[in-house]
Amino acid sequence: MSAPDLSVVVVTHNGRELALATLRSALAAAGPIAVEWLVTDNGSTDGTPDAIAAELPEVTVVRSENRGFAHGSNLALRRARGRYVLLLNPDVEIERGTLAELVATLDAQPAVGAASVIQRGSNGEVLPSVRRFPTPLRSLSEALLGERLPPLRRHLERDLDLPRYFDERDADWLCGAFLIARREAIADAGPLDERFFLYSEETDWCLRIADAGWRVRHLPAFEVTHHEGPVTPPRVAEECRSRLLYARKHFGRAGALATHAALILKHGLRVALVAGPALVRPALRDRLRCESYGLAVLVGAMEPPISTAARSGGIANGVARGEVQSGGA
Repeated sequence: MSAPDLSVVVVTHNGRELALATLRSALAAAGPIAVEWLVTDNGSTDGTPDAIAAELPEVTVVRSENRGFAHGSNLALRRARGRYVLLLNPDVEIERGTLAELVATLDAQPAVGAASVIQRGSNGEVLPSVRRFPTPLRSLSEALLGERLPPLRRHLERDLDLPRYFDERDADWLCGAFLIARREAIADAGPLDERFFLYSEETDWCLRIADAGWRVRHLPAFEVTHHEGPVTPPRVAEECRSRLLYARKHFGRAGALATHAALILKHGLRVALVAGPALVRPALRDRLRCESYGLAVLVGAMEPPISTAARSGGIANGVARGEVQSGGA
């Protein structure tokens, strides 16, 4: 058999109805190309894999223990035969464009190894999905509330110039809720690094794709809606763990220490700023818990609950259930 044009990879962990909506949306937007559909289910307890298999027989469902988004993606990558592979979060719906048009755009740009598209939130706002590679300086700028200080905005990792999201352009890395990669680029860069349980795996992957000589490209002719779940304390804790891992992998000892210090400053400063107002404003207490979890992981006072529960087989015991329904970034 000839290779399909595209392999669509979805990693699920609970969130059955969102996952089904994602797959229905992608199937409807396929267009006139050959598409292979692959789902890795990371130990769902709400019937997600059974529901997908029953409704969508064209989707191959692989069942796995929950060892994280990168591991689940790699299980599907090993099966994927497409000329391109799309990593698609199970909380994303396609709003404009077809997968066939996206493949044609990449066929016309053979130097592009990975790409993403305009991502909007549930209320229609453009999400800052185009990113610069992390550096200790960018971590420090974020810690010092750089979003609110114009002199520091250009030193942030996120590109906050949202009007530019309607221009096609190169990027350092792109948020992995919708990330398409060329087969040859994957072969050059290798699979996702499974040490990242959740978050930063797409940052590391885009860096390795770029280091292999490929361009990473933002393509605005295609739009999706990313129904991001709420920011929760376990998610913040997991993100802190992943950012430290990325820094230790890529920055050397001094750079990793500087990033670690910047992250402690970021979450420590926010705990200090929010703690007092949270005493009289209950709405701020969730924010305080989030920042406190991040700080606790960074200073070594706790392990991140999601990956820790998964490693111990406790993901279904309520510790982290529902916290990772989106599977990826």
